[in-house]
Amino acid sequence: MQMSWARLLALIFFAGFALAASMYPMAGTWLLPILATYAAWLCWRPALWLVSLLALLPVLDFTPHTGWFFLEEIDLLLLLTAGLAYWHLPPNSDELPRWPPLFRLGLVLMGLAVAIGMWRGLQPLGPVDANTFNNYLSSANALRVGKAWVWTVVLLPPLRRSSIAPREQLVAGMMLGLLLVSTAAINERMQFTGLLNFSTDYRISAPFSAMHTGGAALDGYLALSIPLLATWLLARNATWRNAAALALLPLAWYVALATFSRGLYLALAAALLVLAAPMLMDRLHGGAPRAGWIGLAGAVLAVVVLDLAFRFGGYRAYLPVLMALLLLAAAHYRHHLSPTLASLLLLGTVVPICHGYYVNVRFASIGNDWATRLHHWKNTLAMMDADANLLGMGIGKFPATYYWYYPQRELPPSYQFIDQGSNRHLRLSAGQYAAGYGELLRMLQSIQLRPHQQYALGVDVWNGGPPAFLHINVCQRQLLYPQNCLAVPLRQIPHGSAWQHYLYTIDSGVLGGDQLPVKLEIAAEGQLAVLDIDNLSLRTVPDGHELLRNGSFSEANTSWFFSSDRNHLPWHVKNLVLNLYFEMGWAGLCAYGLLLFSAVAVLLRRGDSAMLAALLAFQLVGLFDSLLDVPRITLLSMLLLSTAALPSKGSL
Repeated sequence: MQMSWARLLALIFFAGFALAASMYPMAGTWLLPILATYAAWLCWRPALWLVSLLALLPVLDFTPHTGWFFLEEIDLLLLLTAGLAYWHLPPNSDELPRWPPLFRLGLVLMGLAVAIGMWRGLQPLGPVDANTFNNYLSSANALRVGKAWVWTVVLLPPLRRSSIAPREQLVAGMMLGLLLVSTAAINERMQFTGLLNFSTDYRISAPFSAMHTGGAALDGYLALSIPLLATWLLARNATWRNAAALALLPLAWYVALATFSRGLYLALAAALLVLAAPMLMDRLHGGAPRAGWIGLAGAVLAVVVLDLAFRFGGYRAYLPVLMALLLLAAAHYRHHLSPTLASLLLLGTVVPICHGYYVNVRFASIGNDWATRLHHWKNTLAMMDADANLLGMGIGKFPATYYWYYPQRELPPSYQFIDQGSNRHLRLSAGQYAAGYGELLRMLQSIQLRPHQQYALGVDVWNGGPPAFLHINVCQRQLLYPQNCLAVPLRQIPHGSAWQHYLYTIDSGVLGGDQLPVKLEIAAEGQLAVLDIDNLSLRTVPDGHELLRNGSFSEANTSWFFSSDRNHLPWHVKNLVLNLYFEMGWAGLCAYGLLLFSAVAVLLRRGDSAMLAALLAFQLVGLFDSLLDVPRITLLSMLLLSTAALPSKGSL
């Protein structure tokens, strides 16, 4: 009977997948072949669903191309995973591991808090229209954010009944995902700044489209995954895992340092202390404290030597010295080769980045940034309703609350799709700032250009308010921070009672001559500025081939994605604990505390310093960012938390 119920659930998930796939705009993406390959793999090896899911979850992101961020690629991936996992679900057994009572209590309380939080977030319930599923200001944002908690509950039975140790699967999946994320991040650095440029104000987003409004999705993922490298690095009688960890470590560590995130730096430093503590205690209790002090002195000496080499000789002196130290360590510490080489690789990456101009700028601004955060958190609490302490304002409610009730009376820029009869168009509203100017909200679309080619750009604009400026640029851009922009002549759009058509001829110049992604962006600027945009077109000259998709906005946000490059506070609480309190009140905060406390207690009893370090690092990054407002990060963190609290069983 249990198996029949599991297969009935599987059929429901398969039906959900078919429905979602029929609606999702797959054209122009690799999603369909990826999902087909994924399904075939899990049909062959269903027990490896957790490894496979965790490898793809952080990187399967086509949102900048499709414009869809409510129904995402991960939803199709998870529907497929759940269907196959439940179809092949092993029978229940008394021998299966069980979560501790405190963790189960936390799950029940969190389930109640999430259900109430989603209901409150959905208020007021309104009719479904063109803006319901494509705007953070929509009440349906509760579904977008809350789905991660629902998916966590869905995946708990397959996790508990897994025929292969969940911890081993989780670590393997996280390592594969870390490799893919690191590759994407390094590729972005190579394209936009260069690998060794640590002076440019550029922060990578890698495959995380959720960072289009700032946030720390990449930081949170690295905090969860990098400490788990220690599991493979220190594994005994596992040469291939040691080698894989040693190869992946410098890549992931470089990416972490290249985020220039001070919170992530703090988190990884704390994680290293947690990982080093058991080894130090073993040496002290083993009667060899001298060896520990010698190792510490050697590390300090290596840092001094590398720093002097870089300071006086740059990379020409630094790289040979680093290679010499690696060879010396390999010869002298043959019995502890993996941790020794890992330590040198970590130190070797830190030195040149710490000499970079931008790192120094970031640390010099700590005082001002901290004051800004405190002010933002104070305003966040001030925006909460008087009766929201226990149950919160509602999941996904912060952007709308900030927009309508921000105490300083500043209004962030926004967009919406307007239906007039049978026609639909885009409306851009500029932000209202106390200083009279501020960050623009840009609507983006990826385009394929050829260098030194003539293009005709046309647009219909109507301005029913005060004079406003229309910005239209074509730039090289990954997600944030455009470069090498080709700007259409800035035009002030006067007040008028009718639509005006504007036509420009532009030359692409060098854009499209390399592999860098190119995007067209539009934005409105001006006090009380509101511009209606329609029939946006970019055609080749003279053959008239159209490059834009959905330029009439008849399909709302399809192919269009927005970005707030510098102004991130309207979109994020910027603290994990405060985010939980704002959305789910004391109920959600206490439930999360129970889950975390229970998992930490299990890890301490088990002596699992790697998972403990990962959980600690994630919470420390959460001191300065919400994290749990990004569905894929919420799901990853909850899967790690649930796996950490589950007693051990067989090995991979």
